[in-house]
Amino acid sequence: MRSISRPGLAIVIAAVAIAATRRPVATTAQQGSPTAQPGTRWSDEQLRQAVAPARVGRTLTPRAWPGNARVAVCLSFDVDNESYLLARGETSQTTLSAADFGAETGLARILQMLDRYQVPASFFIPAVSALLHPQMIPSILESGRHEIGVHGWIHESLPAIDNAAEEERLLTQAIEYLTKATGKRPVGYRAPSWAFSAYTLGLIRFSTTAASWPWTSPTSSCRMGNSPASSSCRSIGR
Repeated sequence: MRSISRPGLAIVIAAVAIAATRRPVATTAQQGSPTAQPGTRWSDEQLRQAVAPARVGRTLTPRAWPGNARVAVCLSFDVDNESYLLARGETSQTTLSAADFGAETGLARILQMLDRYQVPASFFIPAVSALLHPQMIPSILESGRHEIGVHGWIHESLPAIDNAAEEERLLTQAIEYLTKATGKRPVGYRAPSWAFSAYTLGLIRFSTTAASWPWTSPTSSCRMGNSPASSSCRSIGR
């Protein structure tokens, strides 16, 4: 057998040899055990319980919109700014300065547009955003058309916290701060990143029926475990 000395051809032959000796790697999905997909083993009732909190409930659409309008539109804005970055400990000046744009420039442009067309809107604000930019709330409320809702204390991740008492502490802190800043207790709520924990619905339901703050802690009875539709948590505040 003659030896091959051409460098280019030698590289090709080496690559073919390596490819021939490698075994195909199975994907994660192919190798996954049944426990990686617990839903495949849930009972009919467990499946129903899992989706129960996501059901929209009774329809709130009226028979007719005011002024015989064909459709209704709701405008809402999440005024996060630096909050979500600070929640995870981010202190980069470059990153934080980019998030500052919304409070310093973006919000003013949105309010000008809404004023131009006399359109009301809802603004969901993490309390820390309002704390760092105290001019935002007065500017939003100036027209008298807009509302301010709760959007967490520091845009915290509720599923990551996964602790009823800690989530309650942050919710209470956020509501108390916005109540003081706006002069009235907020009634709207939007979860940070729209992500609920197993405790969120129970805490929100209780907070909407509490007469005053601080309110009695519901967390002792809000233990949802593996079932997000646990009746013990859904009954809070009734």
